[in-house]
Amino acid sequence: MTALRPGRASTGLVVVALLVSTVGDEVAMVALALRGADRTGLTSVVSAQMLAGLVPGIALGGWIGRIVDRFRPDAVLGVTLALECLIAAGAAALADGAVLLIATMLLLGALGAVAQTCVMALVPGLFPASEAQLRVNSLMESVRNAGYIIGPLLVGLLTAHGGTGLALAVDAGTFAFALLAVPVLGRWLALAAGDRTPTVDGGQRTAARAEGGLRLGLTLLWAGAQRRVTLATIVITIAATSVVNVLLPFFAHGIPGGMAVYGTLLATWSVGLVLGPLALRGPLGRRPTAVVAVAAAAIIGLSYLVTGLYPVIPLMLAAFLCGGMANAVQNVTLRTHVMADCAPNVRGRVGAAYGATLQSSVAVGFAFAGLVPAGWARWGILAGGGVAFLAGSFGWLRARTATASQQPARDPSVSAGQASEGATS
Repeated sequence: MTALRPGRASTGLVVVALLVSTVGDEVAMVALALRGADRTGLTSVVSAQMLAGLVPGIALGGWIGRIVDRFRPDAVLGVTLALECLIAAGAAALADGAVLLIATMLLLGALGAVAQTCVMALVPGLFPASEAQLRVNSLMESVRNAGYIIGPLLVGLLTAHGGTGLALAVDAGTFAFALLAVPVLGRWLALAAGDRTPTVDGGQRTAARAEGGLRLGLTLLWAGAQRRVTLATIVITIAATSVVNVLLPFFAHGIPGGMAVYGTLLATWSVGLVLGPLALRGPLGRRPTAVVAVAAAAIIGLSYLVTGLYPVIPLMLAAFLCGGMANAVQNVTLRTHVMADCAPNVRGRVGAAYGATLQSSVAVGFAFAGLVPAGWARWGILAGGGVAFLAGSFGWLRARTATASQQPARDPSVSAGQASEGATS
């Protein structure tokens, strides 16, 4: 029983800290964007702010991975939260001009990428079994997505009563609150590491090539035939659906209800993001994670296809609810698939490479969307949804075939760290 208590307690602690810090991330992003629009009146400034929040995870992936692997991830997370707290507090008082607003978003984007990588490295350290990782990742995904809903609502309330300065001050408080959990989390992480029986794991595969940054992380991330098929499928579907995300506001002008329905669709997708991980508690959670991830990608594409083909409000709402649930399932299973057999000495670099890969896919989709005329929004949504559905379906068939061919060779007694990369489940 003693060995189980740290796991239960640390799960609750990680979840609470994640919820609070995710709310903080959303409050910072929305509040800074509102301040940029209010103080400058320029769409270019707000656009630059959004890009500044996205770029660090791509450009600094190598450095982030090295830092998380070189130092204890709980210590890095603590420093990161402290810096986010200071920057948010400083922004509340000082960030008024375009340069400071963009610089603030750039710094918070970099620190947010570090925090996400730390969490990816901490979960396998606390929960070495792949089944436990799936459960914890599912819980954290629901909590993180709940934070994405709470954050903007909190910004609206705070801004209405005290302006963006109050919102950013409260934002600093959220990071400070999350910081309080880090010392306890560190003690439990050390206990979990001390109680664990040493095993031969993936560390032997990478010990000789542990030097390196983002290139090493990408090499390990894409190692194994099944891993490459899974990730390639996800990259294609994310790029295709990112095109759809840009075109949806233009598409909304031509549907009944207009922008009001557009807001309802986004809210429905967010509800699906919170509910989706619950589906993994049943039989779906016992299926190979690679197969589930690419199947979820196909469902996301199908939801956009239905939206473009039949723009009827009840049908669109149902499609967006299913798409949001599939989106969350994809996030959980893909993250678990990537980290389940990752060696401890490279978790940071693999996690950073994972984040950089997904963010690059989003950026590619955003860039392609800029080439689509506004009047072609519906056709762009149909094309993006169709590409995602076809890629996901093909990836699902490939993943099922690969998993079926490897099942007889797997020994159920082998731990997640001993399993081959192509057979992660």
